[in-house]
Amino acid sequence: MRKILTGLIVLSLLLLLVPVTVHVAKAEKPLVVVVAHGLLEEDIQLTYMMGNITEVEWKVITETITYEDIKDANMLIYVQVDTGIEITDEELSAIKKWFDQGGKTLWVTGDSDYKGGDYLRIPSTNKILEAVGSVLRNDHTEAVDRVSNCGASYRVAALIKPDPELAFLGVGISKPVLFHGPGIVALYVNGEWKPLYGVGDKPIENVYRIAITSEGGAISESVEPLPHAYEVGEEGVFTLMAAEFMDNDNIVILSVEAPFDHYRGMWTTEYHEVGLDGPAFVKNIVLWGVGLYGERIPEVLKLRKQVSTLEGKVSSLESELEAVKSERDKAKSRISELEGQVSELQSELEAVKGAQPTYLGGGLVVGLIIGLAIGYFVGRRK
Repeated sequence: MRKILTGLIVLSLLLLLVPVTVHVAKAEKPLVVVVAHGLLEEDIQLTYMMGNITEVEWKVITETITYEDIKDANMLIYVQVDTGIEITDEELSAIKKWFDQGGKTLWVTGDSDYKGGDYLRIPSTNKILEAVGSVLRNDHTEAVDRVSNCGASYRVAALIKPDPELAFLGVGISKPVLFHGPGIVALYVNGEWKPLYGVGDKPIENVYRIAITSEGGAISESVEPLPHAYEVGEEGVFTLMAAEFMDNDNIVILSVEAPFDHYRGMWTTEYHEVGLDGPAFVKNIVLWGVGLYGERIPEVLKLRKQVSTLEGKVSSLESELEAVKSERDKAKSRISELEGQVSELQSELEAVKGAQPTYLGGGLVVGLIIGLAIGYFVGRRK
């Protein structure tokens, strides 16, 4: 017995000395696909972006976009590096197929109508937005800012002042962000172009502003056509970046400048001696887009959607109720009409009944007279 006990103790000690390997499955990082259309060499700003935002996996596409290349992406960032490359119908179909999976964030970057070639980016930008059903549009114009800039009005130092529902995107951002020669965000609603000013009421509810000009903003024009939603020379606060919340938990972001390339991207901490918060801001946008920062779909927006759905149902029921009431009123009117006809028929019937004895008595008298006359004539002939 003692030998057995000793053996068990020795075995237990040996087991304690054997290293135990525990395999812990690593959580997969969200995938961000950057479409840098026409990029031929390393872009230092893009390299810094990917090197500093390590919470996600990165994939860069520089040539043709295919569904297979983007199907697993949580977020897609589109930047047209080469202005001579226009997106194809096949690429648009691939993006839409990816987007239709749901739970996706699409960040489309546009540009101004600057004659140096920037204007060639506008068509592809708007084609992508249209393909996924967004109302956001890159208007054919340029924003300048005579107050908030980096030494020249076209080097706009954008103010990060999101609408309250997206206020968290401005957390940690105390300085502006470079939008070098930007376009302007507009809306295309029910076949009509509409402005989206940086302050005040919005034409529709599911679009939210993120970056704007100061009050020194203005509309400039370089290449035709003229802007669709704004007037050349118009002054005020204009929207440079906005997000649209769409069905199926999808988000579309439009910025009228890019985080990298486009002469000088947002990922900049200083430009012409002006301090900027570009990197922190871009990181906020990327992490929010993949669900790692803030509420990807803010709860207040979900509640508004539920309220809107319920209001729609109530409105539908009210319409049905009005239709039933209308049918009821028609039925009542018909019943009243029929009752009137029945009453008239009853009156006629009573009149006929009352006339029967008179007609019967008159017939008997006539019959007696005829009978007497016949008897008189017969008697005379005898």
